[in-house]
Amino acid sequence: MIKATQIFFLLLLLSGCAVQPTQFALIGDNPYERDAFPKYALMVERINETAGIDWVVHLGDMKDGSSSCSDEKIEAFAVIHGGFSKPFILTPGDNDWFDCARESAGSWDRRERLTKLREVMFSTPTGLDVISQASTQAFPDFVENVYWEQDGVIFATVHLVGLSGGEGGLDIHAEIEDAAIAWLRHAFALARDQNARGIFLATQADIYPFTGEPGWLRAECPACAAPRKHYERFHEALLEEAKLFSRPIVLAVGDTHIFRVDKPLYDGEHLIENFTRVEGFGEDQVHWVRVVVNPDYAGVFEFHQELIPENLRGATP
Repeated sequence: MIKATQIFFLLLLLSGCAVQPTQFALIGDNPYERDAFPKYALMVERINETAGIDWVVHLGDMKDGSSSCSDEKIEAFAVIHGGFSKPFILTPGDNDWFDCARESAGSWDRRERLTKLREVMFSTPTGLDVISQASTQAFPDFVENVYWEQDGVIFATVHLVGLSGGEGGLDIHAEIEDAAIAWLRHAFALARDQNARGIFLATQADIYPFTGEPGWLRAECPACAAPRKHYERFHEALLEEAKLFSRPIVLAVGDTHIFRVDKPLYDGEHLIENFTRVEGFGEDQVHWVRVVVNPDYAGVFEFHQELIPENLRGATP
């Protein structure tokens, strides 16, 4: 006969062997400028202190789009993000290189700044076992586009920056979008071939800034119902791939600084129900999103907003 004490110790042993779910931090559009550095440093500290965090994904735009793009500025961000105790993954934002052509940012050549950004932020190992698009013949420069696998889920960064087209640069934007589409299709092909439980994509550009039921949105704001201008090709590729993959899909974006978890992808009037967009907190809101990966849960991905009390507006310093 099994005694109560034996049952207790058996349960204790089993609980100690429980597998912890994969968790990671999602951040972006921060720290921007020096007045936010103390808040950002506190966020780094809190993420480091959070048990079970496996890596950190930054959705781009480390700085303000009009501020200096000097070598020293880029190198300073490398030092700041070296403060994370877990692997750090970055997908670039427009502020980080594209907007460096602005006079206020130094009137830099965009391609030269992108090269410098890659040299500083992508020249050392991430700490994760990632595969880069730079290993392909078609896109050997795109070290920033990577994928990795965990818990039967495909994770990938897809370099796609936010822009209006008003400042030119549509030629290089098209090149970036070509690589993004190729990497998007590669990630989905892997997910289908491996019968992945889900797929998580991270990029800077928010291609669905205005969302709502299509009929209502067209009635209220006809121009708002379409995908963001200059991102139509990526949208079509994403829609096509999403229709071929029936399991959970997440697109994590930055860009518009609005924390939200919603479903903006439609095929005509029909919602793509297994697709979710999550947007992280942005400049002036220095908080983070904790993503939990649970392959046994039908939705696979759980999102938890992690507000830092000291960083809330009006908090006492």
